[in-house]
Amino acid sequence: MPHTIITIDGPAASGKTIAGRRLASRLGYLFVSSGHYYRALAWTAHHDQINISELKAVQHWLEDLLLQPQIIEEALHLFINGSDVTPHLNDAVVTGLVSPLAALPAVRNFLLTKLRSLADHHNLVMEGRDIGSVVFPEAPWKIYMDASPEERARRRTKEGIIDNIAQRDQQDKTRATAPLVIPEGAIVIDTTNLSVTDTNQAIDEILEKFMKKETSKCTNDR
Repeated sequence: MPHTIITIDGPAASGKTIAGRRLASRLGYLFVSSGHYYRALAWTAHHDQINISELKAVQHWLEDLLLQPQIIEEALHLFINGSDVTPHLNDAVVTGLVSPLAALPAVRNFLLTKLRSLADHHNLVMEGRDIGSVVFPEAPWKIYMDASPEERARRRTKEGIIDNIAQRDQQDKTRATAPLVIPEGAIVIDTTNLSVTDTNQAIDEILEKFMKKETSKCTNDR
């Protein structure tokens, strides 16, 4: 692992993205949402009229895909076969398709190498559902964020996003490949009753510990 990685895992609407962006901004790291990668594939599968229940067709489709991340104005954009699909990541059709697509081993294997390769060139804060358990199990800092299903559903509704939280939880936790789990050694934050300010404070406390450890490491390496 050439660069430093901080992983943030947890279910939908647990606060991972806000926390991840804050950490990345404070540290000067690249923020990556693995969910954006799966959403990019989901939109492309819909656009290409791929039947995801036909596994051989999905495998052939993946073999022809060229997925290229590009940093534009300090944000990661995803280009597939030359087109920026980032504006489509929250389309309604994507939300309905992304969990069953992400459960396919061929899709997860395809993206695993893509996600890991980002560490060849960047320090990362990466959030998702299997980052600390599968993508970067050796990462020195792991966070797991959670909240009650009711609170997470309320947040989704407030954001204007149609999302069946209970169904997605079931799909994410029971899939055969890389199910959602609390990674070994992860710091757990329950945001159910936390305001954004409270959540930020919890993240800042983790950041302070991280910075102290990094400072100590640099001192010992001299």
